Amino acid sequence: MTIRSLTLGLVAAALVPAGAAFADDSDGPNLLENAGFEIPIAKTYSTFGEASRNGEFALDSGWSLKMFGCFCAPFNGNGAVSIYDIPVVGGSVYRVGAAALTPAGDQIRNGSWGGIKVEFKDASNTVVAIGERRILEGYDPKMPMEEWIPADFIAYAPENAVSATIVPVYLQAGQDDAGAMYLDDMLLASTKRNAEKPLVNPNFDNGVDYQYLVFPTFNGWTEQYGNVFFDDFNFINGPHSAGMFGSFPDYDGDGQCDPGGVSGLGQIIPDIFEGDQVTLSMSAYTPAPDSIVGTDNFVLQKIEFLGSDPSAPIDSIAGTVMDGTGAFDNDTWHFAEISGTAPAGTTSIRIVAQIVQPDCGAGSIRIDEVDVTVGSGGGGPVACPGDFNDDGVVDGADFGFLFAAWGACAGCAEDLNNDGFVNGIDLGEFLAVWGECPDDNGGGGGGGDPGDCPDCDCCEANGNTSCSDQACTDAVCAVDAICCQFGWDSICAGIAEDECNGCAGP
Repeated sequence: MTIRSLTLGLVAAALVPAGAAFADDSDGPNLLENAGFEIPIAKTYSTFGEASRNGEFALDSGWSLKMFGCFCAPFNGNGAVSIYDIPVVGGSVYRVGAAALTPAGDQIRNGSWGGIKVEFKDASNTVVAIGERRILEGYDPKMPMEEWIPADFIAYAPENAVSATIVPVYLQAGQDDAGAMYLDDMLLASTKRNAEKPLVNPNFDNGVDYQYLVFPTFNGWTEQYGNVFFDDFNFINGPHSAGMFGSFPDYDGDGQCDPGGVSGLGQIIPDIFEGDQVTLSMSAYTPAPDSIVGTDNFVLQKIEFLGSDPSAPIDSIAGTVMDGTGAFDNDTWHFAEISGTAPAGTTSIRIVAQIVQPDCGAGSIRIDEVDVTVGSGGGGPVACPGDFNDDGVVDGADFGFLFAAWGACAGCAEDLNNDGFVNGIDLGEFLAVWGECPDDNGGGGGGGDPGDCPDCDCCEANGNTSCSDQACTDAVCAVDAICCQFGWDSICAGIAEDECNGCAGP
């Protein structure tokens, strides 16, 4: 094995934290210490309620966190809170996860549930956002027993977030509800939005502030106004939907409602460019006891195309999901979809869900299953990540920049995956773009679109992942796998000269 192949192996190993089966290739390293409770809890976590390190059930290390209720009051919480520093980069997204198990004969029951929570904090240590995922629910008739259930979700760290706290938690809903759960293999890692499905928390399920101590209520939906709440009774897939009712504004201060009330949620999605095709859909519901049917209230969905000034959209597309004056049934989910193409100057979009109250009408609605799909129009900026000295080539000179910045380096160019650290993950991304930078037409070496290249000379660097002779390609990649994984560079060409008889064939 060559030294370079060994380096690739180390990078690949760093991509997936040990035991975290739900980790993705785009994830950074696990930021959590003692994620599997391998060492005594007191060194890294402060417990509350009934929670302790236990060896009865475990995934990898022989230990897990056991939690059960105190049988002292309804809705009592039990779990642990991280007590070490977990730095995060504001404006980034993170994958949060864990695996949970409930034992047969002592399974959690009724409304009790357990899962994993992350709290994002600002420089003053104030919680500015919450993300949470229920992994086991006592109400679930299909809940497996004595089986580890992995679960994860994507959480957004607001722009002013600088640190995080991780909280494994079990809620005993009824004072007499029996049951215990075990939690293991926790994960908190920087990640990337799905380019085609970039919306965070589309179902309002991952990150609800039950006590409304943090604003906004739903993780990822950083814009919230009027009267917005969560509903854990009316939803499509559960456990929540977003509820709204009119804002009943009093613009003139006379104590009476004035026309023009609006309540809603908004989420900004970055990296949308000219020509991208954006489709937005959602479902809306109005409950019979508090229906908007018979009023002039309506539910609006909107895509706003944003440029350099997010407060002044370049363009927008809007559509009605349901209308109180129309033929819409109560207690029924109504689906609607809109789409449009990003105009010139677009760099991001704002997704909006609203209840509009033209004339102080009563009634409430629920929103669920919001979906955003983006089809690339090829209008993104031409970039050359890894070319730190801007000479048009990613090479050894840039390699020096990368290692000079090794370690904590939030916001620096060498932090290619934007997780606040320069490490093996960035090294892997750096090697993937080795060679000449792409030009405006998509040409160039390692920054192009590597793939089969039936016309490429095996003895010359071509930036693709093969050459014209398949047998020679196989022989070269048997020596150095990078050639068929990241790009055919001068090293690959040199191997071809040795392995393929000067490119006359192996």
